[in-house]
Amino acid sequence: MSLSFQSFAGQNWLITPSALAVNEAKPSSIKDQKFLLVLTGVGILNLQGNNPHDWRRENLVIAPDMDGPVQFAVNRFSIPKPPGSINAFDVDQMTPFAAISSSFDRESGSVDAGYAVDVWRPNHFLDTTDTAGKPAHKVFTGISVDLAVRNNKAVIHRVSYQITLLGRIVFLPNIIL
Repeated sequence: MSLSFQSFAGQNWLITPSALAVNEAKPSSIKDQKFLLVLTGVGILNLQGNNPHDWRRENLVIAPDMDGPVQFAVNRFSIPKPPGSINAFDVDQMTPFAAISSSFDRESGSVDAGYAVDVWRPNHFLDTTDTAGKPAHKVFTGISVDLAVRNNKAVIHRVSYQITLLGRIVFLPNIIL
């Protein structure tokens, strides 16, 4: 079972249409436009170690707000949104990153505490079709981060992230998510 943030200390984003290469064909409609989406933030976790002499290993799924940036693009670029649909992002490329931003050792002078981000990777992608029946094979659902904390007095309080996505905005039927 994966952990998730208790709350976010802050979330930020940037979304803009992706530029075309000199010889790249113009999208046939705004629905085919690729966007660059950058998501950053800090989440509150409070993951405490559970063994005085060993590591506690957990998986954290970071699922930032996607509705805010996608809705901004929908409004700014007049992208027609089907009624009752859910905003989503179908990924072509991505670069995730996560790091420990705050930790604490409750016992002064402790020499056995440790904190780690072992690896990060895309969370599973949703493979579905959008409201127009067009395939959406890699709908973004977040990133998966393997964390570890050593010593039952050690706590990972906050984890920061940066996720850069290239893809297209899609609208999913409300029943999918």
